[in-house]
Amino acid sequence: MRARRAAAVVAFALLSGSAAAQNAVERVAIKGAQDMIVVPKDWNGGLFIYAHGYTADKRILAPLPADPSKVPLLLLPGLASVPPGYASAVTTFRSVGWYVKDAVKDIENLRRYFVKKHGKPKHTYIWGHSGGGMVTEAVIEYFPGTYEGAAPMCGTGAGAWRNFNAALDLRLAYEYVCRDAPAARFACRVCSDGKSRCLADAHCPAGQTCGDAEAPAAPEDGLTPECTTFLLDHPETFTESPTSLGGDFVTPPLTACFGDLNPGGAPSAEQAARKDLFLRATQLRESFLATDMFFATIGMAEVVHRRTHGRHPWGNIGVDYASPLLTPAEQTAFNAGVGVARVAADAVRYLRRFYEPRGRTRSKVITVHALDDGLVLPENEDKYREAFEAAGTTDRLVQLFTPTGGHCLFLAAWTPALQALSAWVEEGRKPSTASVSPTCGNCLTDQTPGPWGLKVVERRAKGAPVRTLVCSAQPGDCPAGATCVEARHHCR
Repeated sequence: MRARRAAAVVAFALLSGSAAAQNAVERVAIKGAQDMIVVPKDWNGGLFIYAHGYTADKRILAPLPADPSKVPLLLLPGLASVPPGYASAVTTFRSVGWYVKDAVKDIENLRRYFVKKHGKPKHTYIWGHSGGGMVTEAVIEYFPGTYEGAAPMCGTGAGAWRNFNAALDLRLAYEYVCRDAPAARFACRVCSDGKSRCLADAHCPAGQTCGDAEAPAAPEDGLTPECTTFLLDHPETFTESPTSLGGDFVTPPLTACFGDLNPGGAPSAEQAARKDLFLRATQLRESFLATDMFFATIGMAEVVHRRTHGRHPWGNIGVDYASPLLTPAEQTAFNAGVGVARVAADAVRYLRRFYEPRGRTRSKVITVHALDDGLVLPENEDKYREAFEAAGTTDRLVQLFTPTGGHCLFLAAWTPALQALSAWVEEGRKPSTASVSPTCGNCLTDQTPGPWGLKVVERRAKGAPVRTLVCSAQPGDCPAGATCVEARHHCR
């Protein structure tokens, strides 16, 4: 519901004012990506390119409508929230799922097309939300001198590898806590032809019925290859929204383990105990439970079966699960031989390349993150700052925080943050919480998130040498047995 209200506000902003009707709107398709460019009549020569958030819904790949207000929800911020006078450009990317590699290419294709058509902008900026925040962080490092300013919002600044390690931890904790609830397994059902996957009879070939569940995949796979293909071909069976209950695939297993997730739901004593243990072990916000489990199932499966050819970029060998919310006895049980399963990583380099920030950019960067974000943890910003410290570029980074807003829904801060970025680039006025907050109705806070390592402990893995891991001598910053060299901000 909150997401729909947010979209309505953005759409209204896009349509309001007589100047909107005078914008020059152009649609173009470049190598499978669908793009839209809006140049205002009073164009000041600047350009904001927008990177949209994660989606596994392939319906976004369709050609864009002529009316900018009717583009997919994920693209609307990029057309409606830029400061007045600037041109805006958005792209769908050529693929869905973990699209970072493709997105970097598609953003650059869009930028080059704009330059060829309209000339080189006086100032070029890039910004994005969530997964688009990571794309923003990747683009300004792959093209360090191209963008004068960047605004990754609610982004995965700790990098893809660390965030998917967190998803693995979440999934393995779920399997451990819910092990005595058979209906809690994440699996598709099999049609009576013995091959096709389904959730209901309507998904089966004509004359077939939807039967029993398939044998579940190993948790580190996310799902079976067949189930992954079925779900990605049927995006109506899941939802990625942080304000929903996960859709037809994710919600039933969660309900079997934890009981009714709706407000006022009445779980059994056993279900309530499982949910309490799971939330304390993962330090997860209950309202984000279904969305986070989407990424710990479908999100992981898309990477394994479509990006890394069956290999696993994540692992938990040597990890000590020691949430401060667990009792000593519970911690012992989690880490015992019959506790949380252990998984070895064998494709770490892929996620570190697409993408793990290193702070090596000439762009001026403003990040914005809500402290109550339960999907992309605000602690991501702690690790992102460490990357800039290790690169010696902290003078180019300003991090802003809102006390509320959940995942990316701090609408009041969107345009003010972009205005502050352009003022920093074009007028030399470096922003701060104190200078930006009054422009967004005092929407910011001086509070900052704690160390990333308190939520997701750093770990050793092939493809991630200890010496490459950034740190600042905080808890969990370096893998067990390693220490932080504070002068260099790297583990050893």
